[in-house]
Amino acid sequence: MTEITNVDRYKEQYAHFRSMNDILYKIPPIFTAILGGLWYFASSNLDKYKWVACGVFIFCTIASICFVNIMQRFRMAFNAYIDNLNKMDGDLKVSIKPSKLPSTIATIQYLLWAAAAISVAGAIYAYKQ
Repeated sequence: MTEITNVDRYKEQYAHFRSMNDILYKIPPIFTAILGGLWYFASSNLDKYKWVACGVFIFCTIASICFVNIMQRFRMAFNAYIDNLNKMDGDLKVSIKPSKLPSTIATIQYLLWAAAAISVAGAIYAYKQ
């Protein structure tokens, strides 16, 4: 049986971190396409199908909140990799943790909460039409 060395662990952890970092910057366009497409559909159908538009805006609210949850779970895994790599790197670690500025993931979450609020406003507006 082959023993796994710390160097192997480091390489594997770093490969996972690099992959997650790549995914992190692909997530916002996916959320934007989903929510933006649904908002466009809902706003285009306000005159004819008020209740459909209202339902779509409510779905967008739910989707935005679910996306916040997805990003929180992603954050927990991502931070675990950063913590492991920082331990392995010791004094040579390259990290901005902790920082007074919000992280990329926190920024995405703030924007998703704003999208949820806009979706609620859209649902209310559609209902009142």
